[in-house]
Amino acid sequence: MIEKLFRKIVSIFPKPIQDLYYKLESVILYTFFGALTTAVSFITQYLASRAGCTTAVSTVISWICAVTFAFFVNKFFVFKENSKNAADMLKQAGQFYAARLVSGVFEVVFMVVTVDKLGLSEMLMKLIAQIFILIANYLFSKLIIFRKKTDDSEKGTAEK
Repeated sequence: MIEKLFRKIVSIFPKPIQDLYYKLESVILYTFFGALTTAVSFITQYLASRAGCTTAVSTVISWICAVTFAFFVNKFFVFKENSKNAADMLKQAGQFYAARLVSGVFEVVFMVVTVDKLGLSEMLMKLIAQIFILIANYLFSKLIIFRKKTDDSEKGTAEK
């Protein structure tokens, strides 16, 4: 449904713009869904913080919500990866959460140091952290977790 919506929107643009979109589709979709993931992260951080959670706890809650949302949108909409079975999906989920754990630890440490220790703005530091995390997570997803298989049968399917 979302893919059809994007294709419908793209179809109203001139052919050169359409070609550019399809050439950069995964980057564009990753950026779009990354923005939504960032919104999930900011909203849950804000709500947890206002509920009285510490910066670290708010950031962990925010991370869990954002990573769960990101796994599903990246898998199905950005990289269009359909697992053949539950074991494949669990393997990808494990890799996804492991990669995000690395960026999540970075985020918690960054937030605690910059907000709690240095007294900088919580939301500004959240924004700066998210920029670094967005880039690192794209590279993890594209190059490791949802990388396209290189066997001949999938190449033939992908080229059609």
